[in-house]
Amino acid sequence: MEKLQAKIALINNGIKFSCQSGTNPEIITDYYPPLGKNEGYKPLEIFLISFGTCFSGTVLPILRSMKKTIIKYELNVSGIRREEHPTSFSEILFDFVIESPDIRENDLLQAIKLSEEKYCPVWAMVKNNVEVKVKYRIID
Repeated sequence: MEKLQAKIALINNGIKFSCQSGTNPEIITDYYPPLGKNEGYKPLEIFLISFGTCFSGTVLPILRSMKKTIIKYELNVSGIRREEHPTSFSEILFDFVIESPDIRENDLLQAIKLSEEKYCPVWAMVKNNVEVKVKYRIID
């Protein structure tokens, strides 16, 4: 069983943190005033990045295992926050463009389904708690 760790250290008199895992580059997080000074990523922005890269990091290898050619891939991920506390996401949208001469819609839908149901651990953690929508465009 793999154990992942991160170190989080307060770096001001607000809630600005230096975050690091292993030898990876430092990430700075902060929050909006008055709690913070807006000098870093917000925790939910980091979550969107994490979920987006987890999704992409499962869909793309699945497509490659199908022997599909990926020329370009770009994902925009956004989240709608709840009005009431905790102000977590009620909806997350993946909107991506993939350029490939041989990927067809059925291939992509199969890869997305496998990501959701089997391979993306972040998706497994939010499933049944947050509505996740996927929008895509395939460029030949």
